[in-house]
Amino acid sequence: MPRKLSLIALAFCLVLAACSDNADVQPERRFISMKLDGKVMLSEQRSAALYLPGDLTDSDPDNDRAEMLVSGYSYARDAINIHLLSDGPTLTPGVYTGVNVAMAMEMNADLDWIEANEGVGDLVVKIHQVQDSVVIGEFSGNLVSIFDGSVKSVRDGYFKMIYRKVQ
Repeated sequence: MPRKLSLIALAFCLVLAACSDNADVQPERRFISMKLDGKVMLSEQRSAALYLPGDLTDSDPDNDRAEMLVSGYSYARDAINIHLLSDGPTLTPGVYTGVNVAMAMEMNADLDWIEANEGVGDLVVKIHQVQDSVVIGEFSGNLVSIFDGSVKSVRDGYFKMIYRKVQ
């Protein structure tokens, strides 16, 4: 009977520890995933995000808007970069399009460079959360090869990253 009580007490302690609210807990997964022309691409753990808030305290208008760069490498070593630019000094949840977003990928297998920015292709990024150094969002659009002009469709794109704030 004492052993059974000890096991019950230990199980109870483990449940309490697992349910504790700890602000320093990291997300279970950090990733960028998408379908590129129907082929699933995934970048896990080799990903990073940098966040640069806008600076309204100086006289330079070029640094008043917040920026975020989400980047990673797929398992096939394709480089993935998504750049966001807010309209204000902070990046907030919402939809980003046009001149406020850009995406570029270097395809490792054939060294092709595909991109979407204000001049070519199209991209829509929806930020769901920017909180506690975690950014969560989704994206879709069309990337264009700079070599042959072919269009690559990006669908079901998602990311969940821990970002590092840069001053």
